Amino acid sequence: MKIRDATIDDLPDIVRIYNHAIETSVATFDTDPYTVEERKPWFAQFGTEHPLLVCEADQVGVIGFAYYLPFRPKAGYAKTKESTIYVDASSHHCGIGTALYAQLIERATKAGIHTLVAVLGGENLPSEGLHRKFGFELAGQYREVGRKFGNWVDTRTFQKIL
Repeated sequence: MKIRDATIDDLPDIVRIYNHAIETSVATFDTDPYTVEERKPWFAQFGTEHPLLVCEADQVGVIGFAYYLPFRPKAGYAKTKESTIYVDASSHHCGIGTALYAQLIERATKAGIHTLVAVLGGENLPSEGLHRKFGFELAGQYREVGRKFGNWVDTRTFQKIL
């Protein structure tokens, strides 16, 4: 397995992984799957300042991705980023999330980021465990702020000060 910066050629796999999360989980509150074409503007925001990392497996392709983007658009939040991670359902519990987050956090630290924030939807114990493994702490919870699959869903915010 190899962790590297994403290229536009990875977008079909990224969209496939993300669409699966849209259709099967409350990890995202998007409700409609995306096409690769629709995700090109989203992809364009990544680069040196905001990395998008992928985990690539031999003969399989991209099996996970992680990134951080601005937490909020105001200048005072410039050193706080919101991190996100998705792993292909067939590759859960294989160390992909750990490998991706280790490099993403290293990048954030080298870039002088002060705080990473992660927002988890619903009861997502594996993701919570991954974040706690890297020193994220529960910072708060919003009750019934998202609606998906006909249910109201809570979100929990985790924070890591680098």
